[in-house]
Amino acid sequence: MGSTPLTTPACRPQARWRPPRLSPNTARARCRPIQRQRHWQTACSAAGAQQDAAQGGWGRVYRPGKTDITDANFPVDGEGRTYHLGTKRGEVANRILSVGSEKRALMLAEYLEPAVPGQGLFMLESSRGFLTITGRYHGTPLSIIVTHMGMANADFVVRENRAVVEGEMAIVRLGTCGALQPPARLGSFVVADPGAMLIRRNPDAFGLEGEQSGVPPYTFSRPIPSDAALSQALQHEAALLLGPEGVCCGLNATADSFYSSQGRSTAWFDDRNESLLADLLCCYPEAVTLEMETAMLLDLARCSRGSIRAAAGVIALADRTSNDFLGADRTQQLERAAGQACLAALAHTQLDDTWGPHHNGSTPVWLL
Repeated sequence: MGSTPLTTPACRPQARWRPPRLSPNTARARCRPIQRQRHWQTACSAAGAQQDAAQGGWGRVYRPGKTDITDANFPVDGEGRTYHLGTKRGEVANRILSVGSEKRALMLAEYLEPAVPGQGLFMLESSRGFLTITGRYHGTPLSIIVTHMGMANADFVVRENRAVVEGEMAIVRLGTCGALQPPARLGSFVVADPGAMLIRRNPDAFGLEGEQSGVPPYTFSRPIPSDAALSQALQHEAALLLGPEGVCCGLNATADSFYSSQGRSTAWFDDRNESLLADLLCCYPEAVTLEMETAMLLDLARCSRGSIRAAAGVIALADRTSNDFLGADRTQQLERAAGQACLAALAHTQLDDTWGPHHNGSTPVWLL
């Protein structure tokens, strides 16, 4: 059915990092945007934001035009802009918050400060729809990047940002998931600690030869570790805003699809996944969440020759046992609080991130 699981450390008990509860007023203050007058939905949506900062808006969303590509192995244009994300050196900070949707990115960008007071944040949308927002969080340079969904998009984001960032990096994913079992429950913020494993659909199982030889339709990888210190910092910051009872940790299961590899079934396709979730929990009884990106992030960080530290936290929107789904208002509340926790964890992470001379001699956008 899959490879034998590696022996992994037990999830660290919350007692090791549980902070004191905040009063309701203090918690609300921590969640409040730095400046409420920022109207992101009207001034900065990637569909039509073109107001200039001098006119009271949030600056322009820069959309690089298409130019000739110079390298088929790692495609970049004449400015050094990457093929999918469209960014170049000096536009992406060493600390990155990866989110799935533009709406979530714009909401959390309310907490960033521009490099120059009164001017807009740096915002760039590539021709492939990847939105990068760079500013400062309490003085620390930080980028929020819309990763969209799935492992291929996570691969673009990690590899192409690594190519344009100088020095050590820290990447935190803020996403959503299905809860498999306690301690994860509907509305929980779950940190992928000790890490994530990968569920893959096996195409060989669905052909005649595969059927005759009994090839399993799905395979399970061994666990991929997250950065322990960054994961614990994420748990700590989340507990400050959500309370210890709203935060837990455990092994994440990342699937290569939303439907078949997560055990969802319909009459239209032969997916052979009726026992998939039961098989998963038999092989990995410590698995608590199910989604589509975290394992790719952690695997690339592991393979980055020590240059990337990575962690992930996900909001449980769905209960895969009861089939219940979290309401929209509560989801937005959790996105805002959990996003603040991710920003704080990144800002407090010490990195070797001193920038040297740039290829084009320009100054990073967070230093303008």
